[in-house]
Amino acid sequence: MNQEKRLTLQPVVNTKSLLYMKKILFLLALMLPLVLVSCGDDNDVLSPIEQDLVGEWAIVKTAENQNDYHYVFKKERTGSRRHIVDGEVVTDIAFKWTLDGETLTIDYGTGQMLVLKVTLRINDMHVVYVATGTSEDYVRVEHSED
Repeated sequence: MNQEKRLTLQPVVNTKSLLYMKKILFLLALMLPLVLVSCGDDNDVLSPIEQDLVGEWAIVKTAENQNDYHYVFKKERTGSRRHIVDGEVVTDIAFKWTLDGETLTIDYGTGQMLVLKVTLRINDMHVVYVATGTSEDYVRVEHSED
């Protein structure tokens, strides 16, 4: 007769290490909200050149271009293009904008995007339309803090 001995393992519970594990888990649970808050969207912070862009810019009229267009850039990376006739806003088209180096991209949200090369100075801006190569100059109307 072959007798088999069965060995059953009983878990050894060390109350000291169990208490230690519970404390660690509790501390990790407390840290989770801090980690989630610190992982917020860093895209909300404007670079110095983006901060310089924020405000209202009016086109410099020339003999070839007598239109009165204004671009308004807000710190939320939104804005509008306004056509002004006799001091009245005739059209006001909203957009979202991004600036990567000298490349300013304006997205009108209709599938139409405008890509510009910009040179910003303190109170003026030179714009080249990438698609056509034409250029325009703008002057700052007001520097908005929005």
